Amino acid sequence: MDVLVLGSDQLDGVTRAELRTLWGRAFGDRFSDLDAEHAFGGVHVVVRAGDTIVGHASAVPRRIRFGDRQWRIVGYVEAVATDPERQGEGLGRRTMEALHREIAARWPVAMLSTGRATGFYESLGWERWFGDSYTRTSSGVVRDGEHGGLMVLRLDPAVVPDLSVDVTCEDRPGDAW
Repeated sequence: MDVLVLGSDQLDGVTRAELRTLWGRAFGDRFSDLDAEHAFGGVHVVVRAGDTIVGHASAVPRRIRFGDRQWRIVGYVEAVATDPERQGEGLGRRTMEALHREIAARWPVAMLSTGRATGFYESLGWERWFGDSYTRTSSGVVRDGEHGGLMVLRLDPAVVPDLSVDVTCEDRPGDAW
């Protein structure tokens, strides 16, 4: 098993196509082309078994505002996937542990949105977000209701001392969070 850490600019067309295949297998129709686009622009952990990609996670820089504090660049985790035939082998944990090291080298805080894997992320040190969530759009800031699935990894707790304040992201095509 090879665990590779690569920047988005290091991923060739073949690897990107292999990732899209993995995401399709892992998420089915719940993972759109826009979701795939969101995974690029940062750092990737790619797990290969021979010639096959069996695991992936990426973190991309995003501007987030916690309460009334200044906007910050945080690592936003995207496209965490393990090949369905390899789930239960610890690949997801191994992938995320490698991504945590990369996040720690770049950002004091990371966030992600999940609906199904809250317990998995909590076991890795992530915390549930308790405040309301908002998106800053071209029309202004709107409540978006994503807060139920948001999680935060506070590498520097002073950056986000209160998990119950409002959190705002900047809008993007597709899912804001």
